[in-house]
Amino acid sequence: MTVSVIGLARDLRTNTPVIYAQMATADYLNIVGHDFENFSIQRRRETHKAYERLKADIRSGALLPSITLAVKPEYVDHVMPLYQQAIDSNDVESLSAALSEPGRVDILDGLQRTYILSDLRAEGHVFVHGQTILVEFWLEGDLQKLIYRIIVLNAGQKPMSIRHQIELLFMSLKTSIEARIDQLSIYTERENSRRRRPMKFPLAVVVSGYQAFITGSAELKKDNIIASQMLEANALDATEEEIGEQFNDFVKYLSIYTEMDREVFRVYSGGNSESDGPDLSEMTDATKVMVASHWLAAENVFVAFFAAIVQYGNIPDKRHRIDEALNSLVASLRTAGFGADPLHLETFDKVRAGSNPRKVNVGIATRKLLTNGFKEFFRDAGETTLDRCWQLAAE
Repeated sequence: MTVSVIGLARDLRTNTPVIYAQMATADYLNIVGHDFENFSIQRRRETHKAYERLKADIRSGALLPSITLAVKPEYVDHVMPLYQQAIDSNDVESLSAALSEPGRVDILDGLQRTYILSDLRAEGHVFVHGQTILVEFWLEGDLQKLIYRIIVLNAGQKPMSIRHQIELLFMSLKTSIEARIDQLSIYTERENSRRRRPMKFPLAVVVSGYQAFITGSAELKKDNIIASQMLEANALDATEEEIGEQFNDFVKYLSIYTEMDREVFRVYSGGNSESDGPDLSEMTDATKVMVASHWLAAENVFVAFFAAIVQYGNIPDKRHRIDEALNSLVASLRTAGFGADPLHLETFDKVRAGSNPRKVNVGIATRKLLTNGFKEFFRDAGETTLDRCWQLAAE
């Protein structure tokens, strides 16, 4: 048997089943699969000298600290009855077999160690007999609890940037989010995909949008370290219910944003979805404005939109104005024909170009213009045109 179950437990705060297991190193690598690295987008492989020492130690048979895996949400319902069966009858054979299936888990803690183990295997190293890996499996299918567990509990266990936490979260929830929003497609950098149609966004951009939504800031990397830490601390100082409600609100506005993107693509490109899309990661802000059909997929626009919702709508009584404004914008986009400029991007580009690059950071100025412009649009419930909003937002 590949996985040897050595203990069953349950996190009493989130009611999350936990399975403690042990397995041979080669079996562990088989379970996580060859594409295990896809779970951590934009997370570069570390090259610390300490890892070279660790590699040598592992080659000699050293044991590693336990690794944390999460059963992918789509497989939780299959494993859960087997977990309960193991509790009721002390029969862990079926549970062990299910956990031994390759490609059904994500690595939450232990990516660098897995890189080293994978390198050793590729080099032809044969692991010492009896050299086992301790693994903790998280078995959680409730999105709200998974969000809480990853963002809050991980933050209390070890230093981890809020960006990294959100990346882990969205890699787990990517499929679930796509299922909740019709025709939405979220692709990773490793998939080597490009945006050739609307309603398709890079995962890195969606992650940035959610980070802006929970912090209320379009500046994801503030120069003021204290201000940045305060924003992140406020974002993490929330209950499970608050985080779950916040995530549902994000999905709601992401659904509206996706609908807007479909109409913008039609209006600004004539619906030519077969054309080769731009490489958004290599485009400047100015180029993104020129490729107007892909404007909403630009990271600056994405983060500014979601930051503006929080900054203006932090008082619940104001949220109805945001909803009215967005309903109005979607309606105007639907009736606009090819060649129109319902977003008034020509005005936006002129206003943005008016910033003196010698006096201001162009990126910061662009995000500020976008955020303030959206806030102006929300403030008047969409009755003021974006043409006027971009002008009012200029400083």
